[in-house]
Amino acid sequence: MFIYEKSITGKADIQKIWDFYSDVTKWGLWDKSVKSVQLSGPFSAGTQGIMEIADGSSLPIVLTECSDKKSFTTKSELGPIAVTFGHLLKEDENGVTITHTVTIEGGEENQMKGMGKGITAGIPECLEKLLSA
Repeated sequence: MFIYEKSITGKADIQKIWDFYSDVTKWGLWDKSVKSVQLSGPFSAGTQGIMEIADGSSLPIVLTECSDKKSFTTKSELGPIAVTFGHLLKEDENGVTITHTVTIEGGEENQMKGMGKGITAGIPECLEKLLSA
């Protein structure tokens, strides 16, 4: 299993960040690895879709959890390997904390570690873009 978590905290408008999350046509604005995302329904748990990656490949995704202005989780199944992306927002007196997580399960250890390293490389930049939204 591969697990990654990265957070950033700063002054931000939680509604603006949520707008970037919930409008999948904007995902490429904060994540340069995403070319496009299409969902088969609303931005809510159970909705399936396709994410086209900047390299031209496409991944099936499903929103497995969604809580307005708080969090959402997507899961992609690639044969025996499952990749889960978590997105969490928390607001307090210090501002907004944005946390992104990636969990990879079902593959050979080195394969999952290699995938994870590639998938997570851009997360710090994604967090910076969201915080400055």
